[in-house]
Amino acid sequence: MMVSKKICYLYTLVIGLGVLDLYMVSDFITDAKQAFARVQAFGHALFDLEIINKPVFPHKPETEHVSCQRLLTGDKVYISDIVRKRPVLQHRWLDMSCSGIRARILPPKPLEKLDFGVAYARIVYEDYEFIEDEVRSSCHSQNIFCFSVDAKQKNEFYSKIFALSICLPNVLLAPMRYGVNNAGYNMNQAHYDCLKLLSKHKGWQYVLLLQNHDMMIKTVYETVTILKEFDGANDICVRQCEPSRWNHSAKWYASSLKLFRNESQATPTQLATNLTIVRGLVQCSLSRAAVEWAVNTVDLTTLINQLNTNAYAVDETLWAVLQMSDDLQMPGRFTGKCISNKTYVPCITRVTFWSWHKQYFQCPWYRHGICIFGVENLQRLSTIKGLVANKPFPSFDYALIDCVHELLFNRTHLGQMDQKLDLQFYRSLENVRYHKKVLNPDLSYKLHCPTYHTWDIFMGHESFLSSSFPG
Repeated sequence: MMVSKKICYLYTLVIGLGVLDLYMVSDFITDAKQAFARVQAFGHALFDLEIINKPVFPHKPETEHVSCQRLLTGDKVYISDIVRKRPVLQHRWLDMSCSGIRARILPPKPLEKLDFGVAYARIVYEDYEFIEDEVRSSCHSQNIFCFSVDAKQKNEFYSKIFALSICLPNVLLAPMRYGVNNAGYNMNQAHYDCLKLLSKHKGWQYVLLLQNHDMMIKTVYETVTILKEFDGANDICVRQCEPSRWNHSAKWYASSLKLFRNESQATPTQLATNLTIVRGLVQCSLSRAAVEWAVNTVDLTTLINQLNTNAYAVDETLWAVLQMSDDLQMPGRFTGKCISNKTYVPCITRVTFWSWHKQYFQCPWYRHGICIFGVENLQRLSTIKGLVANKPFPSFDYALIDCVHELLFNRTHLGQMDQKLDLQFYRSLENVRYHKKVLNPDLSYKLHCPTYHTWDIFMGHESFLSSSFPG
């Protein structure tokens, strides 16, 4: 009788909460009934509501047997056991109704308010379940997502992304589809279309440009805390560009590229700017001010088309070029004074383990010189200072992916405190220091251009490993 009264109390409690979507109520009550049945069977007199309400990470069937905690603590024997038969994601039927999508993605409980929202612009072409899990990891009412789907992909994949955009109000789908490839063709245009869509939505202050197999390794709270330290500075890797990657016979003047939408508002110096072609990475973090400048003050269409050749990695030049131009004055920029053969401006958005830095980590498999992450890398990824890991493959090791997602889930929803952010590290990045000098002129500031040597120091540091380039 006492148990029945408690069930009635829970019904009243659930209805009164108001913050829960209806799809969660039936599951909540079912779980409560089952828990009460266990209490009655074992004769316990007390009942803890928090035990029922405690969120539990929803593992995939392929990874239900995996102990992420043992992997996270670096249990070498257990890691070897998992490595011998790595779980891979199997294609399965998914409930693509709005109730099904929301049940898989929406947070299990209300989240705390962020200082600002973050936008995510991602080009996708496969592994829908992974994409959905990534949305879940960064899902917050203040965050917003934009997807551009490769035109070559089948309608089945596109229809799932379309359903995602219909069912979740903070998911946008770019209307134009471009055929992209691994050389970077059309990547910049696809991202630019997403930026145009995102610029119409309020609340976010930074956008991350991502590709299909980029995996977030920071929670929504950690991401905002880190980007807050940038205070409007962009996070873009920059280094010298190989001559084969751009058209030397083309004109690269701002005026020739019709860069400024209203040339009467541009200075003569800006119109006469001859762009220096450098390169970086596709993955970067742009401030809202930079995006609004890129969408409203300038028109990047001609520049994008001129960069969009059949050369290798043509998607790695656009934002690096704009970031290093002093005269164009893109908000959050760095300075062209740091362009030389031995200069590499690092970034923290993307984490990549390269084959030429084997001494710093172990890697189960290399593809085009880039490490494809496995469970061996979970412990390192949990402590690293970057935002996004590139790249994990669901078809290679989904235990690593699910365990990273569980780690973010536990940090977000259970308050797990296994790693403290080193905010001084982010403040000391040269592009961040330079931007603060631009905002508040400081005569004592001295520019210290990063070099490959100084970046190798970061590479060897136990708590940090980020993207780098071949020397």
